[in-house]
Amino acid sequence: NRKIAKKTNFKKYIGLKYLEKFIEPYVIQQANKITIVYRIIEPYIIKKGGKNLELLYNRIDLSQFSNGRKIEGLPTPLVLSVGNLIKEKNHECVIRAMKNLDAHCLIIGRGTDYEKLQKIIIEERLENKIQIIDSIPYNEIQNYYKSASVFALAYDPELEGLPMPVIEAMASGLPIVIPFQKEGFSDGLENSVIFSKRNSIEFHNNIKKILNNQNISHELSINGINKSKDFDEEIIEKREAEIYAELIQNN
Repeated sequence: NRKIAKKTNFKKYIGLKYLEKFIEPYVIQQANKITIVYRIIEPYIIKKGGKNLELLYNRIDLSQFSNGRKIEGLPTPLVLSVGNLIKEKNHECVIRAMKNLDAHCLIIGRGTDYEKLQKIIIEERLENKIQIIDSIPYNEIQNYYKSASVFALAYDPELEGLPMPVIEAMASGLPIVIPFQKEGFSDGLENSVIFSKRNSIEFHNNIKKILNNQNISHELSINGINKSKDFDEEIIEKREAEIYAELIQNN
């Protein structure tokens, strides 16, 4: 991502800007078919002269996440957040949202903000409620989703679109709190998640709403599972194969 690279790796940023100005427009304009993984990318592609776009989401193995098992020993209720420990993920928001909330929080991820986030946890006196653990094997992650009561991630939707952990949480039937998406680019999630302003007070209130209302929790769970079918790897891979066949046939 260019915005992130500009802050963290200026040399890489210059390279990305060169690609943006001289390479991308040519490639996009010459393409017979363009697939995008997020709806939010569409205006950029169109601006660069792209056409014949089709949305093909990042895919997951639904069976992995529908078959998760609860992990014994984890506290309940549990708020789960999964993502790299970097500024753009805004883990600070979820940490501060846990204050005065009758729940525990588990953050799974690694990154440069680890020490900073630990200091915030200590400042807020939340050491007994919040734990940060390093990344875990991918073939075990479904068990953490299954053990949680709420998934919350305060990422920047204009930078990321729809992160994989959000899709995984939906497939696991986990109620979700994420930031409001850019208008017109919600990817049909309105009934499957709770959209929140990207601050700790609003996240606190929305997490609490789920924890205190089983009807809301159940509805979000069912709707999320149904929505996650849009990300089924078998369906998406089948469509990709159809696209390749069409391109070969027409050229």
